[in-house]
Amino acid sequence: MKLSSDQLELILEIIDRGNFSAAARALNRVPSAVSMAIANLEAELNLKLFERSKNHLAPTEVALSIEPHARLIVTKMRQLEMHLSELSMGLETDISIGVAADVNQKFLLAGIEQLIQRYPLLNIEMVSAPQQELKERLEKNEIDLYVAYSSSNIDTNQRFRLLAMEKFVAAISPHNAQQLKEQQRNELTTLSELRQIIVASKHYALPDPRILVSETYWTTDNLSMAIQMVEQGLGWGNFPLSVVKEHFNQQSLARLAFSDTTNGLDMPIHAIWPSYKPLSQSLQFLIEFWAKQIQIE
Repeated sequence: MKLSSDQLELILEIIDRGNFSAAARALNRVPSAVSMAIANLEAELNLKLFERSKNHLAPTEVALSIEPHARLIVTKMRQLEMHLSELSMGLETDISIGVAADVNQKFLLAGIEQLIQRYPLLNIEMVSAPQQELKERLEKNEIDLYVAYSSSNIDTNQRFRLLAMEKFVAAISPHNAQQLKEQQRNELTTLSELRQIIVASKHYALPDPRILVSETYWTTDNLSMAIQMVEQGLGWGNFPLSVVKEHFNQQSLARLAFSDTTNGLDMPIHAIWPSYKPLSQSLQFLIEFWAKQIQIE
């Protein structure tokens, strides 16, 4: 015999409520109908699901053994029904989200968690890449949206939503910082003489020429790699404070102190999507959550 999701839901309601009357109220049915449905089911299965007495009702070992499986099936069926309803209203089945390699991804993942709770059957692809590559992939419709820092170049084919502000700070290895201190080289212009480590791709133009400070620079498409390169003394880097403050605390990096200016540049973080393409329900939900909840200290 095949059990329906309604029958499984009935069994679970009785287990949870402890009696036929309470289960009937929860399911908007009369107690006699619930009692008869269970009796018929037990007869068809040739199994006893509940022990009955005058003042007591308890699930049998059989009912308890199928309970976890029944809960899983009922949950999945409810999710499927919700997903089918959402699809009928235009919800997509797959989305692809890009995150610039030098953005602190931790702040974005809470939104992804909320998104899958809202749309549990949604398939999500997360793409981490340099900002220039994400822009090209958006133009090719390979991703639906990406999160990156603002650029000095305005693209009229894209729309933006401010999510948060991140402070970028110049960092260097403690050994190199000590050398600069001994040489009394503490002006901002000193950086132009040192090799800069940039999170970018050599295959694309820099998203913002203001990123480049030094005359010589190396690139990597990975923020973690860039930080490790600076820690090894291979150059200096301009990094998100929310990421490198832990490295400052561990003294694997040093925050440069300038005599002629402060070490810190506030950078807006934007969600970016094509202007010709309306945002889907799921992406609207995600962007609204990020805009309200992201707090970078």
